[in-house]
Amino acid sequence: MMVATKFKKKVGCVPEVDLRNLWYAPDRRIRTAGAAREAVRVAEMVAGHRPMESPLGEQALFVAMHTCAFQAVRSSKAEGEADHEWRVWVDRWEAIRGRIVEQNLGLVYSMIGRFGSRQVDEDDLLSEAMYALTRAVDRFNPWRGYKFSTYACNVIARALMRRGKQESRYRQVFPIQHDVLFERASGIEDTEAELYVERLRTIMDRNLGQLTDLESEILAHRFPAERESRLTFQEIGDAVGLSKERVRQIQNVALGKLRELLVVDTVLQ
Repeated sequence: MMVATKFKKKVGCVPEVDLRNLWYAPDRRIRTAGAAREAVRVAEMVAGHRPMESPLGEQALFVAMHTCAFQAVRSSKAEGEADHEWRVWVDRWEAIRGRIVEQNLGLVYSMIGRFGSRQVDEDDLLSEAMYALTRAVDRFNPWRGYKFSTYACNVIARALMRRGKQESRYRQVFPIQHDVLFERASGIEDTEAELYVERLRTIMDRNLGQLTDLESEILAHRFPAERESRLTFQEIGDAVGLSKERVRQIQNVALGKLRELLVVDTVLQ
């Protein structure tokens, strides 16, 4: 059974990784000096500091990653000047983890194609699947006898199906569609849709939703007058200096403000 081990944040140490992700399997084989030496060798080859002596298999990568996590936990508990050793082991863990994720990116796109929901934005699906993949890497036990791809596909598929169900339930409660609100009404004979768009434009022009400048900018890029000029979360993030996940969160907050006003708009009642 996998166990989670949390690092204790040390004074003056600012880690680059969420230390809650540092899991390792309670296998005695990762506690030996030989395992530590092998983990160092694998990490150096992954980082390019040592020539690749032979192709690194899945089992070797995972064993080395768990060994690095164990060594980092042990050094974090040591007294005295242990911060440097702790950081070195964390860096090794990150390098091996990144290699495993990189080697399995194909699973992400494969699962999106099979289990992705058309109701969910493509960027959201990719973000959800990538997070599921990294979570699978963190929690995979290489000593249980099955392939990582089998385990990861299951984790990613469940995450995508769960995300699709959440979106479906959300749309049942809030039937207003995001894209429709911001698209031109030209060519649409549905007067109700035209009225929604008109009222939305009034809300936006007067800023009745009290959107921040950043929220307004993100919505303008995500839902422009010309659909062809619509930007992805990643493109907007690059422009404003934020991650695409943060851009998505800001968009949802802004849409929530506008939706609340449309729900209580007396003209639409």
